[in-house]
Amino acid sequence: MTTELLRFDNLEQHLLLKNGNYLYKVPFRGGFAVLKVYSGSRSWFDYALKTCGNVLVCNQTSFMPRARRRTELACLKLWRDAGFRVFGLFEDVAVEGIDPSLWALYEYVPRPKLVDLLGQKQVPLEQRLALWRGFLAVWHRRHALAIERAEPRLVHENGDLKHVMVLEDGGYLQFDFEMVFRSRSRVKEFVAREILSFLKSLGKTVGEKDFAMFMAETVRHYPDHDLLRYTHAFAFANPNPILRLARAIDRRIKSRAQKPFSKYNVARRLDQALASS
Repeated sequence: MTTELLRFDNLEQHLLLKNGNYLYKVPFRGGFAVLKVYSGSRSWFDYALKTCGNVLVCNQTSFMPRARRRTELACLKLWRDAGFRVFGLFEDVAVEGIDPSLWALYEYVPRPKLVDLLGQKQVPLEQRLALWRGFLAVWHRRHALAIERAEPRLVHENGDLKHVMVLEDGGYLQFDFEMVFRSRSRVKEFVAREILSFLKSLGKTVGEKDFAMFMAETVRHYPDHDLLRYTHAFAFANPNPILRLARAIDRRIKSRAQKPFSKYNVARRLDQALASS
């Protein structure tokens, strides 16, 4: 396989986003690609400190730049092989002047994010509900597969509507796989956490007025009600006494726990919606 060498005299002019990484929208083969550089925007002390929290407390993978790249590339392959839409990867290239263990070149997909489409109040509610229903089918299939395989890498560690793109053919492309959970015995718990994370994002996006409708659609079209019910146990009755105590303290002392779309209030509202269904 021939390797194409890419040279950029002024990479900064192509900066797309700086968010813990550097993302550059670079010219590539008559169009564009996204060059993701996994290091440089934080100090090594910050990387090491975050890694300690991830590994020792949160049961997650390392935050170190090379580790995040390895994790993301492995997850992309896993998700793609399982039939989920993710960014394409260009592997037959090299970038001059950057350590090859610190970057990856991805396809550029100029499509809107689900968070933006669901948040457009000028779009009729039924159209926005249809977008959410379409995502629910993909979402549930991944959750079921993660639990069946005991595969924590199929759970989105950073579940948020801003990490889902809506494609022209109606498909849903998901991204941001730099960190994942590690324990195969806790996959159901991780799925519950992801469900609440996405529903929190949904509530903040559509607002209080429309959230009940979206919650009703979730209950109506997400096939596994037992898994939806488990989110309440995850939030309030974790079998691990240490985690149960930590969340009880969190609910009492953290002001964010009282917000309308905190994971606790979302878990309560989902439980109520299930009881009413």
